[in-house]
Amino acid sequence: MTSAAPAPDGGLEAVTRPTAGMQSVQDSQAVLAAAARRVARLERDGALVATGFLVGPALLLTAGHAVRLDLGASGAAPVAGMVAVFDHRDGTGLPPAEGGVRVPLVELLDSSPPATDDPEAPGVPRVPDGLDFALVRLARHPRDTDRPRDHYLLLPEEYAFGSGVLHVFHHSQRRAPDHAQTTYDRRTADGRRVRYRGTNTLQGSSGGPVVSDGGALVALHHGHRTTVNEGVPTRLIAERVLAGPHAALLRGTFAPPPTRPASTGVTAIGRAMGALLGPWRAYTTVYGPAGEPVRVATARAVAEHFRHSEPPVDLVIEAARAMDVRVGDGAVTAAVLAAALIREADARCAAGAAPGEVARGAAAALQRARAGLARLARPCAHPGAVARAATADRRLADAVTEAALLAGPDGVLLCEPGATRDTEAPVQRPGVRLPAGHALPFTADAPGTDPWTRRTRLVRPYVLLLGPATGDGEAFRRLRGRIGTEGGSLLVLAAADPADPRGALLRGLGDPADGPVPTVVRIDAAPGPHGHRLRSLALLTGATALTEDSGLLPGTAWFDVLGRADLAVVSDADTVLVGGAHDPAARRRWIASARARRALADSDAERAALDEQLAWLTSRSVTLPVGADTAAELPRRTALAERAARSARAALRSGTLPGGGLALLRARAALPPGPTDPGTDAVRAALGEPHRLLTGTAPPAVEPPSGAWDEDAPDAPQDAADGPEDAAEVVLGALDAASAALAAYLRTV
Repeated sequence: MTSAAPAPDGGLEAVTRPTAGMQSVQDSQAVLAAAARRVARLERDGALVATGFLVGPALLLTAGHAVRLDLGASGAAPVAGMVAVFDHRDGTGLPPAEGGVRVPLVELLDSSPPATDDPEAPGVPRVPDGLDFALVRLARHPRDTDRPRDHYLLLPEEYAFGSGVLHVFHHSQRRAPDHAQTTYDRRTADGRRVRYRGTNTLQGSSGGPVVSDGGALVALHHGHRTTVNEGVPTRLIAERVLAGPHAALLRGTFAPPPTRPASTGVTAIGRAMGALLGPWRAYTTVYGPAGEPVRVATARAVAEHFRHSEPPVDLVIEAARAMDVRVGDGAVTAAVLAAALIREADARCAAGAAPGEVARGAAAALQRARAGLARLARPCAHPGAVARAATADRRLADAVTEAALLAGPDGVLLCEPGATRDTEAPVQRPGVRLPAGHALPFTADAPGTDPWTRRTRLVRPYVLLLGPATGDGEAFRRLRGRIGTEGGSLLVLAAADPADPRGALLRGLGDPADGPVPTVVRIDAAPGPHGHRLRSLALLTGATALTEDSGLLPGTAWFDVLGRADLAVVSDADTVLVGGAHDPAARRRWIASARARRALADSDAERAALDEQLAWLTSRSVTLPVGADTAAELPRRTALAERAARSARAALRSGTLPGGGLALLRARAALPPGPTDPGTDAVRAALGEPHRLLTGTAPPAVEPPSGAWDEDAPDAPQDAADGPEDAAEVVLGALDAASAALAAYLRTV
């Protein structure tokens, strides 16, 4: 005899409320996540007044009684002083006025006051058929966070109230966004309101969205009546808007455009960087990623405010940083151009162009623009115009120009804080620029290193010259510890084998477990007489080189083998040494000997080695002591002089181009005329951005008559002797950095 097994829990569970339905965890999470991105807290003069939510790009819907309808049914006055705060959360440690993404309300587009039988709101007019809504334009679409910030669809579609659970999202006095589910919802007899229970609301909840289980917008919450809360069906609001002057605007939101990762963040940082174009000023007020005003003076300061934005913004920041690392100027131009290129390319991709097609066209156009700029560059014998373009301080620009001419295009020029109010005459000292930078990755984080430029500045460092010697490095560890106890710094110049840059001795110096890591620079082996580079450095610093044939054992190394430098500046690409504990008489003897040996040299390799040795031993550094009226102003003024000095030296090396964005604007003449492929069109539009931001006018839309660079074309190069000038190296470097940012972005699309 057998019997059927009962179904599991068959007699224990039941559907007690058919309209409640059943929803998966994933669907619930999607509804909540959408509300978190779309719903905002509305403030007026810093105080909570209501809730609002996105119904289109930079379009927000809220309750009519939340705005000043007594000042008009449309225009700027009803929303004056109001701000929408997205992503607001408790527990941030910030006051309400500083948390979240803040976007001003700028214009009331369409509205309707409450109906005469609605709950009364003090000072708010009422009309018989009122719908209590306000459709508002925001200053901009709120920037994206981890995903595109989309919007609810305000559709003129009927919803069957009473057929399922509704969700109400709102901001109350508790500051954190709230969520509630209704337990009962019914439409009123006239169909113009929907009432629901199970939702607790407080002041500030009005204007929140009422959403179905499927995530569709169905009503606008606007108040309560005794024991129930009440909303306005959004179908009625949509019909009212579609019958008014903004019908086309609302219809444009029904089919949301493809979301792109570039979003508005790139535009925001491009605009902020653009405010810094031109001569360097003390401070400039720009708008940060959340629309907040911030005071900045450099591209680095702007980057600090945008550092937590989306990845395309990181590419713009990296373009700026690359210029400060390589040249020391042009960071703002690179960032503005990178932002414009990404924005224009993104717009073409959103319009249907394939990212690969845009990338290929843009790469070819940028190469043509670069070649045109290179042909436009003119030799520079006097960098005064370039220095004056970098700073509005004419006296400082003239002092920098004099120092740059003294140092020459490849010499060492440093701007240091002076001891007086005036910028003093340049001071010459022995100094050399070595074509080698950081050898170990640890040194980029060492004391004295600027994390933005990865440039390490060491004052009065000890210098250790290390050849291809062998040893266990224990003595170096002791020496390193002793220097650290003194509070000093150690610079290691190592001529190790490039194939094995981290032998035992270097590992002994570069192990962070033993304390602060010294700055290590690897001097590559050179053709010619063995060890001539280390011998030159020994003469300049007074150090004794530890090599296999020096007779000195690394295991016994102590302070007697160390040299000194007055100043060392190490970057990723080069190393500058200024002054040192050298013997002037010994250096003069070596210079005379090297010249005599060069006259007798019988091979090109030997002559090249002796030429390099003579260049190092005879090189001079120029230091410009910069003055200021106050101690507080001195760092900024010194940095300003340093920027102008780098630009001036770059001009001496590479020549000049028309300044003020004109060179990039005129580079469009090197592109094929007329509408071409999407990538070329994007580059053509972006090249005019620096000029547009500097002058406040749109660039001329004149194209040359042919694809070649035509000297008679309106966009062709013109004489810029009387206008501002930029170093060609800076403009070309900015174009290269921006091109790299665009290529990296298009690889991610």
